[in-house]
Amino acid sequence: MHREKGQFDSLGTKVILVGMGTPKQAESFRSSYNLPFKIICDPHKSLYKAYGLLKAGITDIVSPKVFISGLRALGKGHIPGVPVGDVSQLSGVFIIDKDSVVRYAHYSRDIADYPSAVELLQEASRIFTKGA
Repeated sequence: MHREKGQFDSLGTKVILVGMGTPKQAESFRSSYNLPFKIICDPHKSLYKAYGLLKAGITDIVSPKVFISGLRALGKGHIPGVPVGDVSQLSGVFIIDKDSVVRYAHYSRDIADYPSAVELLQEASRIFTKGA
């Protein structure tokens, strides 16, 4: 997503990441991946709970889909690090407008389930250019 930062900026959107690590771990993560985004540290998973994010079962962690997704990531040079926090906590992606209304929500169904940056840009464009 960091490659698309300019496109998100042009829509007037901000990308904010949430993780379960400490501020030091978040900064290390940001530096390792050269991320230009703000990171919120949520070690107690308050935001995960508030947004109703699901927990993974064993089949959501070790499934053919997850295995293939991991191989694709390795093929692109992405080497996984040591997990931080609750490895069974699934993620989500939300687009929230300036009035704090959730306009788009994606609840991951397994650990490899993420919308693409292209999909998020399309949704953000649809949401933030209405009536423009």
